Amino acid sequence: MDQARLPSKIWRVKIFSYNPDSTLVSEPLDDPRQRVKTLEAIHDEAVDAIITIDNRGIIASVNPATETLFGFEESELLGQNIKILMPNPYREAHDGYLENYRKSGKRQIIGIGREVVGQRKNGVTFPIHLAVSEIQIGDQTLFAGVIRDLSAFKSLEKATTSLGRIIEDSVNEIFIFDTESLKFVLVNNGGRENLQYTLDELKELTPVDIKPDFTEPKFREAIEPLRSGNVAHLNFETRHQRKDGSVYDVEVHLHTSTHQEKEVYVAFILDVTQRNKAERAIQKQREQMQADLEALVETRTAELRATQAELVQAEKFSTLGKVSGGIAHEIRNPLNAVKTSAYYLLNAKNPSAEKTKEHLERIDRQVTMIDNVVTALSDVAKLPDANLDSVDLGPILRRLVAMVELPENIEPIVDLPEHLPDVQVDENQIVIAFKNLLRNARDAMADRGGKLTISATIEQDAVVFHVNDTGCGISPEDMQKILEPLYTTKARGMGLGLSITRAIVEKNAGELSVASEPGKGSQFSILLGRKDTE
Repeated sequence: MDQARLPSKIWRVKIFSYNPDSTLVSEPLDDPRQRVKTLEAIHDEAVDAIITIDNRGIIASVNPATETLFGFEESELLGQNIKILMPNPYREAHDGYLENYRKSGKRQIIGIGREVVGQRKNGVTFPIHLAVSEIQIGDQTLFAGVIRDLSAFKSLEKATTSLGRIIEDSVNEIFIFDTESLKFVLVNNGGRENLQYTLDELKELTPVDIKPDFTEPKFREAIEPLRSGNVAHLNFETRHQRKDGSVYDVEVHLHTSTHQEKEVYVAFILDVTQRNKAERAIQKQREQMQADLEALVETRTAELRATQAELVQAEKFSTLGKVSGGIAHEIRNPLNAVKTSAYYLLNAKNPSAEKTKEHLERIDRQVTMIDNVVTALSDVAKLPDANLDSVDLGPILRRLVAMVELPENIEPIVDLPEHLPDVQVDENQIVIAFKNLLRNARDAMADRGGKLTISATIEQDAVVFHVNDTGCGISPEDMQKILEPLYTTKARGMGLGLSITRAIVEKNAGELSVASEPGKGSQFSILLGRKDTE
């Protein structure tokens, strides 16, 4: 740095030195060479740009920070007009400023810092703060300018202003209040308008003054987790009270922050009055709908019970009609035969012994048939619980086959294993079931004859007994209903035999199943539990 360019008054600076054994002291540097080195160091290491110009605006010196800030090399700036670092309109007006100052001596920016615009070598402009000082060295007048880049500051200022405007204009309430006194520091426009207070009025209040559901101790207790740092933010619902006394529901979102180097609470408030009102309306509607639904269900249940009772009654009459019709059919025919034979015996003159015997046997058969019908009905009405016991069914089934009256065209076959395990059954009941199946098989072959076979297969925990016939078989349509009460495919019969059989088998903890192929015959199977697997 050229010593002649520096003002003599700058040389009278005091440089502070530190004595580690004592305190901070201030000692003037009387050695001119030391002073020059010190000032050169300050000049070269300054973070702000430092430029000196003469009274014509020609650049006399620049420091390294100037090169960095404007993008020029020192050699490109020395001897150039300072206007090279200015955009229009500053560039065009600068020479006029200097000329006016030389003529009038009236300062405009000298000694006063102000914001202007600089221009880099690449043409980009940026905001700067410029402070200009006048320097007198002998009869030469110089001007020194200290330049600071305000780009970052302006960006931050713009962002801060924009954010502040957004916060201020927000329709939601935003409060900043002191963590110690709880007094409001700032309240945005949304908060002021909703609460109907001015900012000056609010600065004398705390959140407790606008929350009717809180006392100060209760409020401090509520925000204690936030104050102690246990949580980063708090959310809760409460009510706010306006200046006129009216209240409204709010949702509070609270966290800590810093304002003007002081810790504060920042609260974002959502007015949820309409939301809560809508939720209450929906809840009321839901409750009403629930009550209406329950009433409707109760009404429909009562109607269903009444209808069910009517159906049960109707079913009873329907069943009674079917049973009475079956009984009438099953009894009337035998009775007609009995009546005919009785009439013959009463009115025949000198009937032969053979004829008398024939009609007496017919009467006996028909009475037996009527007795069977009554017995079947009694079995349906009074089927007792099974008295299970260990029973060897082999001998019993052989006797049953021998007892069943079969026409000559039906061949009985008993194909039972030699060592048949005992089963757990009520012997009296299970005999009825097998009688019914044997009779059913006989009736299925009444016209065509065939083989009636009773067999058994031994399983791990059960014995399955099969009654097979080679009769006409059962159609797929009839298979769906063959085991239902009062359903029959016979010209004569009430349809109680198979339903009684199924009921007996089930009471004996067994299963009844049927398989059939039309034209080839049927197989009825009874599965019964083995005694030795208990």
